[in-house]
Amino acid sequence: MRSVPTLSVEPSTGVLRFRLELPEHDPGEPLQEEIRHSVDDGTLRALQQSAEELLRSAESPGFADEARARGGVLYRTLIPARLRGRLMAIPGSLLVSTSLYGIPWELLHDGDEFWGLRYGLGKRLVMDRALPAGAGPGLRARPRALVIGSNPRGDLHFVAHEVEAICEALEPFADVDCVAGRLATFDTVTAALGAGFDVIHYCGHVVVDEDVGPALLLADEKTLPATLIEANLAGRPLVFLNGCASARGHGSHTAGPWETRFSSVAYGFLFGGAVAVVGTLADVSDRHAAALAAEFYRKALDRAPVGEALRAARAGARADPESAGSPTWLSVVLYGNPAQVLLRSRDDADRSVVRPATSVGTPVKRRAMPRPLAAAALVLVPLALVAAVVRLRWSAPATPVVVGVMEVRSRGPNVPPWMGELTRDGLNTTLSKFSQLRVYSRQKIDFVRERRQLSEIEAAEALGMSKMLSATISSDGSMVTLDLEVVDIPTGLLQGSESVHGPPERFMELGTEFALRALRVLGVEPTADEMKAVLASRANETLDVYRMFKETLGEPAAGTSGHPERAPARRVPGTSWLEWQSSAHAQPVDAEETAIRALLGRYGTALEAKSIEGLAALQVGMTDAQRASLLRYFDIAPDLRVRILDVDVAVEGDEALATFTREDSFTDRRSGRHMRLEVRISGILAKQDGEWKIRGLRDPS
Repeated sequence: MRSVPTLSVEPSTGVLRFRLELPEHDPGEPLQEEIRHSVDDGTLRALQQSAEELLRSAESPGFADEARARGGVLYRTLIPARLRGRLMAIPGSLLVSTSLYGIPWELLHDGDEFWGLRYGLGKRLVMDRALPAGAGPGLRARPRALVIGSNPRGDLHFVAHEVEAICEALEPFADVDCVAGRLATFDTVTAALGAGFDVIHYCGHVVVDEDVGPALLLADEKTLPATLIEANLAGRPLVFLNGCASARGHGSHTAGPWETRFSSVAYGFLFGGAVAVVGTLADVSDRHAAALAAEFYRKALDRAPVGEALRAARAGARADPESAGSPTWLSVVLYGNPAQVLLRSRDDADRSVVRPATSVGTPVKRRAMPRPLAAAALVLVPLALVAAVVRLRWSAPATPVVVGVMEVRSRGPNVPPWMGELTRDGLNTTLSKFSQLRVYSRQKIDFVRERRQLSEIEAAEALGMSKMLSATISSDGSMVTLDLEVVDIPTGLLQGSESVHGPPERFMELGTEFALRALRVLGVEPTADEMKAVLASRANETLDVYRMFKETLGEPAAGTSGHPERAPARRVPGTSWLEWQSSAHAQPVDAEETAIRALLGRYGTALEAKSIEGLAALQVGMTDAQRASLLRYFDIAPDLRVRILDVDVAVEGDEALATFTREDSFTDRRSGRHMRLEVRISGILAKQDGEWKIRGLRDPS
């Protein structure tokens, strides 16, 4: 293993003993200098507490300045003046070897830079027990990676995002297996640890178990302590532990500062054979942790030394205005030699590592878990979403189940109308993707209810539904809760209920989770490909862009309310009021449907061309508000691509109802993010002078 400059720091009564070893100078020298620097125990405790408070603080614009001030105090108090010049002259990596806990060396600021950004910094813990055999790292040229996400209490809202982000970052370099949500059980995770992975990433709680001490908290509320990790770990993995700081709560029998408690879990991996462990030394419970970890993996698995990979990831996070105010970039520590390079030679790696064809190329396929884990895990699914689609106690029905999503109701004054509309759209869009289900369009449901003055369950019986979904939304202003009930129509019994909650800014993600939980109650188990399609269709949607998208549809033109009572009752052969998948239509279509499908094709083409006049020519009328909405939408979507999919048509004379999926993909000009929006739309069409035109594309809110 490559030698690296090493700063040894050992505490004694009232002093710290420093030794600086420089590989290019020290070998063969008969003497070694040790510097004794006076620092009493009370001062050390005060410094530890100050650092912990800073790293656990909330995100704020002034974080960097506050960190610089406290880091300067740490540096001036701890580092002997005789060492400062020699330390500042060291380029590249630095290893701190110490038995002193609670000092975040990354935070030290020497007046010019933080140590975590000046050096590729690593830490070596001095232990009083035998160390494992010093085998080389031994990572494969094409590594295998295990991503574990556990949030059984539902209080770590960042976990789902992090699991997905880490999988996406790893897949160009590794074969990725994901165990998350309810699948991240004690039995599944311990079995996975023994499967010989090269990279292991854990995101979730680190708790203090009264019997075994600090441990990882898994999905079945069982804990995985260091002793069991050490006993079950196989191979020489690189490990990243993003653990919530609940291990530092009160009541722990494990004394000492926060690093003492957290590093107890890291010991399990290190003594089990891990080449290095990256751990979080504070509550890194925000969205920025995932970005930092992802960048670290990209560089470490592209043959950068692990210390440099972490330094570069920190630098990138500090330079990003969105994450500069978060403690995340100073809250990670590397246990291990920072100079080690994990992959084999460049030539071997280039022959083995599959890379995207371009910077936005097709990602490498994510692998299913190896047996015996295959039955216990899905591939590449965010934590909160995996929990919604675990294997059920009953099998999916052999024949399609006819379902309907009723009006989504709000509770209280804090729920805007668009939330109900978005939730119902999301349920219909997601459920209609699965061949096990046949989903009634909301237009038909509302038409039957209004025309016949029926209750929801009466309408469900009249339409021949097997299951009826009813949902409500409530909010206290800071949190939104979505509740679902699924009623079995033949028996009238409540088949199941689900609930999800989170902040309003996560509403798109909550809606997707909500739809997947509905699948669970309906007895549908998506395949890995189906799950990936669902996530891909909604993962990049945002509330702002979605609402802008909806505004471009316009209000129904004058002369109709836009409600389905104006829609036809006769169906074109091969179509249905149900939202069938297009592959289900094998019957011939007539001339009217052909003309309507051609109209929708021109509609998609005009959208891609950003031709407002072209769109206006396809509609009965276009308002000034819709023109303005289209201009705003086109402005943020410079590379807009539109697809019209899964078209269903029903015709009655000179009117028709066309239900279809519109899929928009583009790069948001404002954020640079790739967006992919998918919405199920019903259009009211009218025939004028022998030509079909769009009268309206949505119900009024």
